[in-house]
Amino acid sequence: MAAHLVVTLPENQLYQALTLQEPLDPRSWTVVRRLPSEHSLSDLREAVSFFNDTSSSLGTSLRNIYISVRQDGDGRHFFVSLSSAAELLRDGASVGDRLAEVPEADMKALRERSDLTLWYAQADAPAPIAPPVPAAKKPYEDPALSDDVLCPRRSIWATNYSLIPDLSLGATQRLILCDENTLCRSMPEERIFEHLALIVNCHESKAAKNRYRYRIGACSTDKPPEVIYEAVHQWFSLGKEGMNQANDAIQEGIWRHLQHGTVAVHCLAGIHRAACIVACHFLWRYYILGHSEMPCDPKEIYRRLQAVRPAVQPAYPHVL
Repeated sequence: MAAHLVVTLPENQLYQALTLQEPLDPRSWTVVRRLPSEHSLSDLREAVSFFNDTSSSLGTSLRNIYISVRQDGDGRHFFVSLSSAAELLRDGASVGDRLAEVPEADMKALRERSDLTLWYAQADAPAPIAPPVPAAKKPYEDPALSDDVLCPRRSIWATNYSLIPDLSLGATQRLILCDENTLCRSMPEERIFEHLALIVNCHESKAAKNRYRYRIGACSTDKPPEVIYEAVHQWFSLGKEGMNQANDAIQEGIWRHLQHGTVAVHCLAGIHRAACIVACHFLWRYYILGHSEMPCDPKEIYRRLQAVRPAVQPAYPHVL
């Protein structure tokens, strides 16, 4: 039986989580209040309360809120509209009615025209490919460069980026695996991002560069980080040689920028496409740089990634 999908709601005043038992049927959705108690959205009064709280807490219309409910084999997301869910529940739709899915490409086009809020539902009990191996922490002697100072994670919004200790070179030379939203917020207390030298965007091509993207740390200074754009899910069209060239360019860029700063690798949710590129960096360091201490078995690599970011799942085996 497939695990239910859960969306955490850090900004809502009354509700802390939304569970999607059947993602396309909002009548099966349930919500958990801040004072823990679960309620079904098939109860119209509860549904009205939830949607009003969401719109008020986020300061936006339900028309601007979408939930990612699944990904295809290439890691591309499919979304449903929270406004459509509210309308279906309000209108008392028939048993067979379902929400329409919005493909990732269409969602990106919508986001170019409107300021959208995107939620990412995750399985409430993901099955790891193997028991995770605890990641070794590297000590940094200077207290000013400790994780408590550079990566305090004091805000709920600062919980969705993951440091990869095996691939980091120093206190301010970290490799970070994260979602896109983390990089699009201003979080001055997360000082590690002041040292950001490179961002690798794994879900958009160069042609899709846009204006509103990154705000965190060095991104809002007069010396913003370099950005590499590579839509990993489109690499099948490049052929083996083209794919390897594109991947090598990313890996070389990561290594070069790690010599003097921090590198953030992201896709939309930071669990498939970006994780694949980070996994490739283990292999690149092992085979190209001769770093024999790096694991070269994909299963072991993903175990280490899951140890610091449990939602990561293996994807794109042809890239590895």
